[in-house]
Amino acid sequence: MSTADDWTKATPAPAHMLGHVLQPDELLRHARYDHAAPAPELQRWVERYWSVTWKLPPGQERVASTLDDPGIHLTHEWGGVRREGAGSVGDWITGPVSRGRFDVTQHGSGGVVGVRFRLGGTTAFTTAAPAEIRDRTVRAAEWLRRGDLALPDLRDTATAAAPTLDSWLLALAPHDAPGFAEFTQILDVLEDPEVTGTGELERRSGHGTRSLQRRFHRFLGIGPKRMILRARVSDAVAAIDRGDPRSLSRLAHDLGWYDQPHFDRDFRAVTGTTPSAYARGRAPRYPILGA
Repeated sequence: MSTADDWTKATPAPAHMLGHVLQPDELLRHARYDHAAPAPELQRWVERYWSVTWKLPPGQERVASTLDDPGIHLTHEWGGVRREGAGSVGDWITGPVSRGRFDVTQHGSGGVVGVRFRLGGTTAFTTAAPAEIRDRTVRAAEWLRRGDLALPDLRDTATAAAPTLDSWLLALAPHDAPGFAEFTQILDVLEDPEVTGTGELERRSGHGTRSLQRRFHRFLGIGPKRMILRARVSDAVAAIDRGDPRSLSRLAHDLGWYDQPHFDRDFRAVTGTTPSAYARGRAPRYPILGA
């Protein structure tokens, strides 16, 4: 057993990793993951706090990959972490990813404590538009436009950092941006797996094409078509990681694809690999927890 395996002690994977983190069992083989709920007053806009810490043997590197994500994350990063757009450790805002998976290289020892905002939730804290940081990582103070409120020192796990993050975010006096409540209703419609195209979303939400595009641009920085594609691929990845017994062709059909080639194409566009290659690489080591 390697030094990293001794250090991590086989942490189980929470269910919310499925469909978001690629090969979560592999990440948890060499890193510790923790998550915590924000204060009740913040839960309308903040989904969770999370952290990843690692201690790898000298000279070893590992890449942690997530699916392209319409959400926005605030992160405090230290030690051996390297990714595109973030030239050094520090406090960062990572915008909505619209062009494939997002890779972070881990080396040596280091970690990340993050805030995962709910979709559209950043508009409660800043007037800065999500579209400004689509496919970008920028300094947190730069994008939040609140240089008077620096991110405080944080503990290295989500659970330990949660009280400090609660106090800091509440000090920003968050409040619903105009139209946010209506936008969350549209997102509720998207939760139905039968909504596999923009036409069905328009019909069920009562909003036309241009209305949906404006709202998604305002609150997410990406369009509804990309959001729907990402949600379907996320469901497919989660099913594979759960060990779903269905064949890939059956899974594709059940999730709304008309044929296997379109499923393969869309899956590769989001994850960088085909469904069959991803399924072959899956080697579950730990149980999946319920939440």
